[in-house]
Amino acid sequence: MHYLHGRDIYRRLLLPDYTANSALLLLSPYTETLKTRRYTGQCSPGVMKALWYPVGIFLVFVLTSASAIETVVLNYSSRNLSTVPSHIPSSAKGVDLSRNQIPTVGKHDFNNTPNLSFLNLSWNILRDIHVDTFASTPVLEKLDLSYNRLQNLSDQPYLLQARNLNYLDLSCNRFAVMTLGTEFSKLTNLRWLGLSADTIQNDDFTSISGLLLQTLFIQAENVAKYEKGSFAGLKAEKVSIVMSNRPVDGPIIVDALESFKEVELSWLYDPKDFLRELVMRRSAIRTVHLHLSAVRSTWNVMTAFFNSALMSSIQRLSVSNLTLTAMNGGRSVMQTSSLESFSVRQSSVTVFIFNQKKLYDFFINMPVKNLTFTQSPIVHMTCPRAGSVIQRLDLSDCALSENVFSQGPQEECNTLTKLEMLSLRGNNLRHLMPLTSRVSLMSSLTHVDFSQNSLTYEEDQGRCHWPSKVTHMDLSSNGFDQNVFKCLPGAITTLNLQNNQITAVPANISGLEFLRVLDLTSNRLLDLPDCLGYPNLQKLVVRGNSLHVPSLSALKMCPQLTVLDGSHNPYICTCPLRDFAALIDGKGTMGASQVGKSRRIALAHWPDGYRCSYPESWRNTRLQNFTLPEITCNAGLLAATILVPGFAIVIIVGMLCHQLDMPWYLTMIWKWTRAKHRARAAQRRPEELQGVCYHAFVSYSQRNSDWVKGQLLPKLEGDESTAIRKGLRVCHHERDFVPGKTIVHNILRCIEQSRCCLFVLSSDFVQSEWCHYELYFASHQRLTRGLDNIILILLEPLPPYLIPSKYHHLKAMMARRTYLEWPQDKAKQGP
Repeated sequence: MHYLHGRDIYRRLLLPDYTANSALLLLSPYTETLKTRRYTGQCSPGVMKALWYPVGIFLVFVLTSASAIETVVLNYSSRNLSTVPSHIPSSAKGVDLSRNQIPTVGKHDFNNTPNLSFLNLSWNILRDIHVDTFASTPVLEKLDLSYNRLQNLSDQPYLLQARNLNYLDLSCNRFAVMTLGTEFSKLTNLRWLGLSADTIQNDDFTSISGLLLQTLFIQAENVAKYEKGSFAGLKAEKVSIVMSNRPVDGPIIVDALESFKEVELSWLYDPKDFLRELVMRRSAIRTVHLHLSAVRSTWNVMTAFFNSALMSSIQRLSVSNLTLTAMNGGRSVMQTSSLESFSVRQSSVTVFIFNQKKLYDFFINMPVKNLTFTQSPIVHMTCPRAGSVIQRLDLSDCALSENVFSQGPQEECNTLTKLEMLSLRGNNLRHLMPLTSRVSLMSSLTHVDFSQNSLTYEEDQGRCHWPSKVTHMDLSSNGFDQNVFKCLPGAITTLNLQNNQITAVPANISGLEFLRVLDLTSNRLLDLPDCLGYPNLQKLVVRGNSLHVPSLSALKMCPQLTVLDGSHNPYICTCPLRDFAALIDGKGTMGASQVGKSRRIALAHWPDGYRCSYPESWRNTRLQNFTLPEITCNAGLLAATILVPGFAIVIIVGMLCHQLDMPWYLTMIWKWTRAKHRARAAQRRPEELQGVCYHAFVSYSQRNSDWVKGQLLPKLEGDESTAIRKGLRVCHHERDFVPGKTIVHNILRCIEQSRCCLFVLSSDFVQSEWCHYELYFASHQRLTRGLDNIILILLEPLPPYLIPSKYHHLKAMMARRTYLEWPQDKAKQGP
């Protein structure tokens, strides 16, 4: 079982593909090659390739609401089923059971599908359908029973339970006569009805005479007998008939032309000129639009038929899939006509050599207002011989060059003066300037379509010459660059330049004051174009270009702009885009002083069409959800945010440094560094620096020198007679400093050459700068050597509050370390 969403059904109905699992498309199975299937119905497979019309008719009912279908369609086609599956979900709205071997449909087969709205049972071997089969499907709207073995059109009682049908196809069954039963009269919602039978006779359609059909489809391939007037009383906007190419076709066609406003006749092979007979008899032809499809005939027959159509009251004649098997003979086109529109699509000629000019002359000289000749391999079209009445001319999808209508090197076509709309879409046009010369004398021309060609324009091609009234131009899907703006008509109001190679709109263009709509979709624009050359522009489309950050200054140059389509561009969501996104409100309108006072610009396809492509963190994010903090994009605010705290930190650190005597420590570091540098610069290693020369270095205040010399040194060094033998060697600055060296250098040298340092602490010590230096250097030396070499001697009581803040190391050492205290009691001082 396969599931399809409604949108997939829509797509597959447009492009039928029976190799894929699909559902609704099999309601119109006529486009498949039938060689692989054993035919079990009544219609000939040879005709099926021409039967495209049920697809188009069925689309009227299905595609109009396809976008609203959200439920799935179940596909059971081509499963070789002999019965309707019993496990169809109750929620199913569509079921495809085509191309199976189901002979009957029972009473309870669809009891569990109350929501069923369409059912395809075509291409089975159905012979019988129970009268109550559809009693449980009250919303069934579309039913395809074609290509089965049903019999007796007057006895189809199951239709009484399917009164909501608007599409019913019973064609290609085994109906002997086309007499419809009374049950058909109950189908008041029916809009499309497909039938076939061997015999069509009067009163066959009495049961549906009260219904108003949109389309009546009759498969008349196997009709052997037709009673004239059988269509009388039928009410249908259009009848579509597949012909049998037998004598019985004549009365059918005549009745159709006298009974219906729109008639489609398919599969005509060398048709008789049935219109001429009606014209000569001056019969009342009710048909306004006659369409012929899948026609195979000769040029002589078709020109006679076209002339008969010109003499009739038919207003629109269209031919598709026309194949001309011989080009000899032929008539000249008549110049009197009630025909308003004539079109030929998908025509071909089987002969290789023939006079092409007579074909071109016949069609271009037709006295009709609307002429269409498309999807045909013609390489030229001539100019009408006299003043033409053609107002709309469509020559799309052919093989024309820019020499179309040309009569010679210096002679342009001057007989299409009433032509208002010209379409040359999808041809082999290459150069724009010669093409403007071809149309320069078409004085009434207002709409031009040269899209889907290979057109280019360079200034060396020459100056362009457009008719003065051209206002609408489609130049999409060509090879134009920005030079195309130098070859445009001055009165143009709407210009389509989609899918070209335009990288920028020149700023120096002029003469486009009337331009209101400019479409530059799928080009190579890097920024919004300004409106200096077209100040009255109201709608600008730049969808699918390379816009990263639209320029607001460009919008200022467009004072009349009301609609902007900038969707599907690779927007870079960084600070420059922030200002653009900030101007757009939730409804997709832009308005601020940056784009003009009291003016609002509507953004088409907002918000889904506007998404970020970079950076990765914002990829695929809608622009309406894109935000960046103000500080990220405001350089002044960002600088203030960084500098103000920085200055505050510097001030705080400076205050702390000042409070903690940091300048003094920095000075000490500087002096110590300088002294070390001088020692290295001298590149001398005195003998005393080779190792430790002293047991201790004594640091004290000069005011305590008497105590040091009288008490400390004698006790450490001993008396002079035994000092060298038993005492300690103490570094005393008055004795051991080297003359000629700086004080700092001597302090450093003595500290480095001493095992430890003795500091005699007193109130005078903490007031001495040199003592402070010596304490600092000793502390540094302790950290460098990793030795605990500082000994503190407290000469007198020293409260912490007497110690200056710069001696915080001293305070810390006194709090943590054990120190010696010189007793104040002389009895305790020793001998």
